[in-house]
Amino acid sequence: MDKILCMTAFVQVVETGGFSSAGRKLGISTTLISRYVAKLEDDLDVLLLQRTTRKVTTTEIGYAYYQRCLLLLEDMNELESMVKLTHVNPTGKLLLSAPTSFSEIHLMSVLSDFLQQYPEVTLDLRLTDRFIDIVEEGLDVALRIGDLPDSSLIARKILPITLVACAADGYLNSAPALQEPKDLVNHRCIIDSNFEPGGRWLFKKDKQEIEVGVKGAINVNSVRAVRKLLVNGAGVGICPLFAVADDIKNGSLTRVLDSYQTKELGLYAVYSHRRHLSAKVRLFIDFIVERFSKNPPW
Repeated sequence: MDKILCMTAFVQVVETGGFSSAGRKLGISTTLISRYVAKLEDDLDVLLLQRTTRKVTTTEIGYAYYQRCLLLLEDMNELESMVKLTHVNPTGKLLLSAPTSFSEIHLMSVLSDFLQQYPEVTLDLRLTDRFIDIVEEGLDVALRIGDLPDSSLIARKILPITLVACAADGYLNSAPALQEPKDLVNHRCIIDSNFEPGGRWLFKKDKQEIEVGVKGAINVNSVRAVRKLLVNGAGVGICPLFAVADDIKNGSLTRVLDSYQTKELGLYAVYSHRRHLSAKVRLFIDFIVERFSKNPPW
């Protein structure tokens, strides 16, 4: 008897709470489900389930076995999905959430190339800088920038996002000296409220962390708005390099305090669980990783 089928039946009994419900879930008879589980117990010579007329529960060893079965079946599904992707053409709608400024600056060309390569996929793109609930919103995947909190979601890091302190020469020439982080208290600072820690800017040098409370001349929840204000000489700010790299290259902005390290964030692809990834989701994530991780345009 196929051990994988037996383990699958056992897992469904545990998750659905009964033999009949597991049979309905798998589309096979209750008798066959019972036979599969009995075969597992015979082979292992242990009782995995406590059966009563009212409910079915796991024994202590049965619950431990259930957890290991989940991991093994997940790996089997992962392997099958990986093999199938070599000859499956992804189709259907891909629901995607992504940060607004990053997407407008760098993501649109990548999405265009993805759709050219996989023409049977359509995109429903939600641009927002909020960390929305992807399960509640029914999203397939979300691109997120930041430090991600622990959760039940799977997060694949695509690349680090470097933050840089910068300002226009026009502002710097008329402002107080800016040689070390503590000097920022004498400056007009432009704060991007999307990024933590807001008005508490963190620097590091020689393994020493330096936190400075800055005065926000303007607080705004847009990377592109911060960049525009900085270019126009409104003050000094911390921006992700992807938004200001061209301005630094052409001299519109100058990096300041560049002997200090600033907080580093990450760009992540976040999804609910790898067992449920469709071909279009898996291929999209791999496509994004390929485009950004090796040679980001900035």
